[in-house]
Amino acid sequence: MTRISFNCRHYRASKPCVFNKQDGSECPSCSHVSIYRDRILFVKLDAIGDVLRSASLLPCIVARHNAPYIGWLTRAESVELVKMMSYVDEVIQLSDVGLLRATTGGWDHVYSLSNDLTSAAIATAVPACHPPVGFSVERGIIKPSNDAARVWLEMAAFDRLKRQNAASYQALMLRIIGADETKIPRPTLNVPDPLRIDAAARVGKLFARSARRRIAINVGSGRRWPKKMLDGQQIVQFIRQLRRRVDVDVLMVGGNAEVAKTRAIINALAGEPRVQPALTMRSVPEFVALLSQVDMLFCGDTLALHIATALELPTVAVFGPTSAAEIPDFDGLISKVMVPELDCLGCYGDCEKLRNCMSLLDIDQLVELTVQRLPA
Repeated sequence: MTRISFNCRHYRASKPCVFNKQDGSECPSCSHVSIYRDRILFVKLDAIGDVLRSASLLPCIVARHNAPYIGWLTRAESVELVKMMSYVDEVIQLSDVGLLRATTGGWDHVYSLSNDLTSAAIATAVPACHPPVGFSVERGIIKPSNDAARVWLEMAAFDRLKRQNAASYQALMLRIIGADETKIPRPTLNVPDPLRIDAAARVGKLFARSARRRIAINVGSGRRWPKKMLDGQQIVQFIRQLRRRVDVDVLMVGGNAEVAKTRAIINALAGEPRVQPALTMRSVPEFVALLSQVDMLFCGDTLALHIATALELPTVAVFGPTSAAEIPDFDGLISKVMVPELDCLGCYGDCEKLRNCMSLLDIDQLVELTVQRLPA
């Protein structure tokens, strides 16, 4: 008779589990055993921000199944982030090897909530006891699993419906999986202690370990929609007015794509010591850890916004080409700002108008709201 509990979620086959390493536990007498019943595959291959906001669905999926084991299939750039999520037992990277793992996973249920052919094709090809929830492929065409999934397809096909939508992304997805949408959980991320300690030391060095409150400004917006965030000159104006109102330390955050924009902002501020660049170049978990060291965030509709919700970080977020309605405010945690007089918001494009969704934003209003939301 084997000594191994094969259906314990901590079992790793090729190496000892974490508890065997920590305290020498072995299966027959282990007090950490966690037996799973249902095996769930969650397919999410979208941009990393979409991956993170989908973590809000996990508590609802767990509640719908019997002690589930959850495997999450995603692209390489999201693997480390998904590893930080609660409820995920196994992260499967999209690759030849990963697809082999997915197709031999013995899944009971597959959730595929993205309306792209790759995700739907994988959900269709993976053997499971039940049909995919969300989207699959039938005769070469994406097929919705229910009326709620059909609504999401229609919103993707027709700009008019997308702009008319007043429901959050999470609410729309919860309708597809048949869960209660009245209380949307925040996504959760577990920041490892070494990363948190390193981030705290880095921020402490930037500001000589001051006790002032800290505001992070995510200067970037991604290449797809450049007008998801203020331009460099607007950010300079915002910082100058903010620093006149409150005595705070300001961190310029982002990644490799924000180097030039951040440098221009810092140069325009002529070496203001209370404003420092804090770009994270190595990993998304490093970015998460950095944001865990600030008191507030100012950003556009980008990855930093979704990280802030996971960290329960008060945020002022500006919106233009993407839908503000699709972002829940999580009981006032997120303050959303947009130009109400424009009828082209949510265009999902990059227009060439001089008077546009970012240029028309009132910097005074943004500063005032930021001061109001800054924790005491």
